[in-house]
Amino acid sequence: MKRLSILFAAVLLFSISSYAQNGDEYNVLWSLNQKTTQNTVTDYVKASPEQSEQLQKIFYDSTQLLVNALTDNSKNDARKALYYNIANAKSVLSQKQFKKYLEILNITYHQQQENFTSMVDNK
Repeated sequence: MKRLSILFAAVLLFSISSYAQNGDEYNVLWSLNQKTTQNTVTDYVKASPEQSEQLQKIFYDSTQLLVNALTDNSKNDARKALYYNIANAKSVLSQKQFKKYLEILNITYHQQQENFTSMVDNK
């Protein structure tokens, strides 16, 4: 449980500390709303059909919250979209599944940051 709390805090701190003006660090939410990514995530965490359906709704809702945040240019609301995603996924998944979810979320986030950094460096 302590490790899970530390991992959860690390994900939140990374997302808060590296906010870019156009919301690029929240691209993980866009990715989660893609059908192929949704299937990969639900397969990875071994979600039941009911959990998969709930996760898909969470992914869609968090993306809508992010759209509203970016429209309003609100860093705080963008963070809330990520918090919404994490908190609701936690309520749907078992502790073991949630740990796997955080792992894949963290990996996806860092891969996107590397891609963003390499794009900036290549300009």
